[in-house]
Amino acid sequence: MSERKNHHHLNFDEQRELELLEKTKNEGFVDEEAITKNKKAGAPIAPLGGSHAYYLDHSDPHPPFEEVLPLQFQPAGKVFWYHYPPLPTLSGDHQIQEGDHLVAYSERGVEIAEVLKKSISDYNSQNKVDFIKHGVIRKATPEDMKKDENLRKKALEAQKICEQHNRDLGINMKLRKVKYTLDESKVIFYFTAPGRVDFRELIKRLASSLHRRIEMRQIGVRDTTKMLGGIGPCGQELCCRRYLHNFVPVSVKMAKDQNLSLNPNKISGCCGRLFCCLGYEDPLYTELRRELPLEESEIFEAAPSGRRGFVKKVNVLNGTISVVFPSTEKENYEERLIQKSQLRREDRRWEIVPPAPSLKVESLAESRPPQQSRPAASTPAGEDRPRRDDRPRRNDRDERPRNDRPRDNHPRDNNRPPAPASSGDQKDRPAPTADRPGGEQPQRQGDHRSRRGGRNRHRPRPAGGGDRPAQQQQQQQQPPRQADDKN
Repeated sequence: MSERKNHHHLNFDEQRELELLEKTKNEGFVDEEAITKNKKAGAPIAPLGGSHAYYLDHSDPHPPFEEVLPLQFQPAGKVFWYHYPPLPTLSGDHQIQEGDHLVAYSERGVEIAEVLKKSISDYNSQNKVDFIKHGVIRKATPEDMKKDENLRKKALEAQKICEQHNRDLGINMKLRKVKYTLDESKVIFYFTAPGRVDFRELIKRLASSLHRRIEMRQIGVRDTTKMLGGIGPCGQELCCRRYLHNFVPVSVKMAKDQNLSLNPNKISGCCGRLFCCLGYEDPLYTELRRELPLEESEIFEAAPSGRRGFVKKVNVLNGTISVVFPSTEKENYEERLIQKSQLRREDRRWEIVPPAPSLKVESLAESRPPQQSRPAASTPAGEDRPRRDDRPRRNDRDERPRNDRPRDNHPRDNNRPPAPASSGDQKDRPAPTADRPGGEQPQRQGDHRSRRGGRNRHRPRPAGGGDRPAQQQQQQQQPPRQADDKN
């Protein structure tokens, strides 16, 4: 089924940016070092001269794995394979290992190269004409490394001179980087421009100012970002600057397959192009999508219903799809979540089969081994042991309201005899006295309606300290009174 080109959830500007990304998906994916310059078997690696290295010819034997070296001339740059026959015979300080620096010929001239780790899989993927012979000059010495550092400082001065000439001539270009070759025979200027640039007059002025051979190279936005470096949205250094030797082509279809947002601001990197990391997981998503139907494709229920539905959404990682069945009896449409195990493909169409019946698990009582019955407890002869339901219930709870229940009028005393039982009649209550007008009872310490609760919990405490007023504390310190038997 053809893909939709109109994304209604995006505004006009975002749709234009997305169309631009789709049209320029192959722009800038090729490293400036990887541009094919009519490379042929036996041809020199530097078409403009300045190098004595050549690619292997078809008549040359295939170099063995022990005699080749993978080199790179810039961080995360293109990897070149050099054939160096004396490599297995080197020993001591002359032995070449991973991480060492060599002086070798490149497409630009004599430069400092870094030795990478050899991999047998990468070696087997190389064609015979990709190997370079007579390219390694020597192992870099401390003098070579110091000279390379001085040339980098000298390149900054040349960049200022070029920018001044650029302003004087009014050329629409932006200088990105300047580099000297190790033998100082050439100066290379990397720049970006929206179109073709006529820099013939600029080259004349630079040659008269620097007294070197001038070479101008126009690069794309991806190569510019790789050359300058930066921090990605993930918080780490850019992949192209850290380890990505070759750019992998990516497209908007990869973002659609991974259920990502099609907003260009969310799927574009620092260079303004699609994320390179979209291609990392694309093979896995492609493999998982083969076992699931596509969005907006037809799907049918198995016989006898045979209802037709449409796939609304596919979740590749969870292995589920959302299916919509239109024109049902209850609602206008019905949406169901179907698992991957319920799908099958027959006669070039997808069907939904009912889930397999789950196995019945034996109950816990059946799985347990039979227990032996314990002997019954001995009971007196002629009497039956009462069951729990036959036992008499305690009926000593007072069902009267809380305010009508009698209360103890005196502090607790373990030696005091228990108060006689009283009924709810008003005449059984204690007579009012001077300290107890109206028969009101003082609050006890354990009463739930204490001073801390209710409306008095925010009242400030007395100055004497404690939770109760000073008068009540003095009453507690006095010895308890004896009960008056007035009745």
